[in-house]
Amino acid sequence: TTRNRLSPKKLYGKEYCWYDKQKTRNQERLQREFEICDKHILRINEALEDLSSTLPLTTESYAQLCSEQIRCIDQFIFRFSKLQDAMGAKIFRYILEYLDEDVTSLPMRDILNRLEKYKFLPDANEWIYIRELRNEIAHDYPLMENDVVHILNELFSKVDIMYGIYDKLKAVFI
Repeated sequence: TTRNRLSPKKLYGKEYCWYDKQKTRNQERLQREFEICDKHILRINEALEDLSSTLPLTTESYAQLCSEQIRCIDQFIFRFSKLQDAMGAKIFRYILEYLDEDVTSLPMRDILNRLEKYKFLPDANEWIYIRELRNEIAHDYPLMENDVVHILNELFSKVDIMYGIYDKLKAVFI
């Protein structure tokens, strides 16, 4: 029949079909999430700048931090967590959806592996390691001071990796 030979574009007389609308919706969602992440990055950078004279931390320097420096560390942890959550829970999924991947029931590990396959993520295991570090420090588990210092220094050293992933994704999709 004639109906079967018509494209959605011809059927509805529009410039684009439902598929294009979905792509546009994904693009808009990505744009919003990148804007949110930009704010987290700004706050992370402010905290790191304020802490620059004390980094890397030692057990001794950690024990002597003033309340302003502790506030900066708390800000760093909070914003680092928010950045990683936004990237992992939203941006990664939106990007794979944009690439026509069905991610509705995929566990995070599979999402990371697909992003690694597309070369958006240098190493899925590194992302998981950073996530574990973040969870250790963010959830107020009872840790020894030297453990806290070690985890914080590790997180501080992973900022460039996070920013590299973020910058690559933003350059490609925005």
